[in-house]
Amino acid sequence: MPYTWLVLLSICFIGHMTDSQLVYKFTKVECQGNQARVKNVSCNVKPINWNTALVNLDCYLIYPLINPTIRVQVFMKDYSNQYKPFLIDATFKLCDVVERKNFLPYAVMVWELFQRFTNVKSCHISGQLSARNGYLNSSYVPPFPHGQYQISVMFSDSNSTNREFVGIVKFFVQAMDEIKIKKRPKAA
Repeated sequence: MPYTWLVLLSICFIGHMTDSQLVYKFTKVECQGNQARVKNVSCNVKPINWNTALVNLDCYLIYPLINPTIRVQVFMKDYSNQYKPFLIDATFKLCDVVERKNFLPYAVMVWELFQRFTNVKSCHISGQLSARNGYLNSSYVPPFPHGQYQISVMFSDSNSTNREFVGIVKFFVQAMDEIKIKKRPKAA
């Protein structure tokens, strides 16, 4: 009986060691802006290795964002190559998150990503905006099933009477197991 437990524990330990880590790799990014509010919009993905690609975004705001509202939607690619809504559709005011009036988990995640990868440091945004070397670490977002996803982030500016569209960024992400490269030993 003790050997049975030892064998079962060994199998669990070996199985745990061979599990691959989930990674999120950017495959493409699309940017679109309201030409009355934003100019010089550019975005690109820079592949680093099999597991990582970095995103760089740039734009210039003609008019500052006084009360920015952000809508985050996630879509999953299905068997017919169509993106269908997947679990997350959250809208929040950035100033409420910065001032800690809103504790919506997705809003907090977006604000942490903004602080880490962009030059946005407050809720009032103006001038040149840039994001450099952005990536999604598995510690930033909840675990998704393997597959292709589109993360849509829409920016708008709202005042007391209306809301004006500013721009949208669509990130195309692949959730996959980490690819481990086997290195050959050098010949002696």
